[in-house]
Amino acid sequence: MAIALSDTSWDELWQESRDRAYRADATDECDWIVEYPPQLAQGCKRDIYLRNGITLTLHNYRFHDDLTVISTQPEATGEPYRELEFVFNLSSTNRYWQGDYVTSGQHYIVAHDCLESFYCQEFAKEPKLAVDIHLEPAVFKSIVGNFSDILTPDLRRMIDSDDCYPVSPFRTITPAMQLALTQILNCSYQGVLKQMYLESKSVELLVPFLSQAQSDSEIASKIQLQPDDVDRIHEAKKILIQQIDDPPTLLTLARQVGLNDRKLKQGFRQVFNTTVFGYLHQYRMEKARQLLLEQWSISAIATAVGYASPTAFNAAFRRKFGTSPKAYQLANRHI
Repeated sequence: MAIALSDTSWDELWQESRDRAYRADATDECDWIVEYPPQLAQGCKRDIYLRNGITLTLHNYRFHDDLTVISTQPEATGEPYRELEFVFNLSSTNRYWQGDYVTSGQHYIVAHDCLESFYCQEFAKEPKLAVDIHLEPAVFKSIVGNFSDILTPDLRRMIDSDDCYPVSPFRTITPAMQLALTQILNCSYQGVLKQMYLESKSVELLVPFLSQAQSDSEIASKIQLQPDDVDRIHEAKKILIQQIDDPPTLLTLARQVGLNDRKLKQGFRQVFNTTVFGYLHQYRMEKARQLLLEQWSISAIATAVGYASPTAFNAAFRRKFGTSPKAYQLANRHI
């Protein structure tokens, strides 16, 4: 039996589990195990708060039933807060973001304050084993130091830009990453030695990650597009606009225009200087702004541009333009 939860219900279940958290290491007050809500899964996750501003989360559980979490980010209040989450998925398949599948042996980054409405689908009976590295952009910058030129344009936008794409491309976990991940999962040290060891392994993981991202970026910059490829990429843009309220997944879109997903991703960036869904987000926001000037209702605009709820649309519009849709509409009523 499949289960669907709102993000509010999901958070409430997790809060109950966090209230029962217990120490994983008696010598370390920053190392905690949280059992998965028993209604949903068997297993746990382990949160280790390291001294250098990095948090490690180790996932090890199995769902009873297929689970879908539908999330709508609330309207921002106060100062914006961004966290980068480097996700290394060692086993299981889940469906994430715009309907694309993350499979065993892949990794990616999430920039959390860039997320709008999204869903995550987990599948029953598959063991979930993953390692997440959480850190603020300032911590990541401190690790990189004065060598920010090694960062790819995508990663720089995720760190600094208010108009970033919230999820990086999915890439394959390399042997060097696999070795560091295995060492993290099998760490036998305790106390301060464990902290020192896991800090070093977390930073070590970032080295092959950055190397792989650089290599992919260089390949993307050298892609040779034929005139027919450019025509197909423009056709993909047209499909996105036509289906703005229910866009296809990247893989589906690539098949519709007769390209493989890699050429579509790289070619789209080369032709339009943005990602496929970065373009979709920009188009949605501009379309929404036009409809606000035409005095459409907020709920009608949210539906028209493909948001799951007015709350999700409101948050996305505020992040993009620095004001709420209603305030923008009232300020431009005379136009």
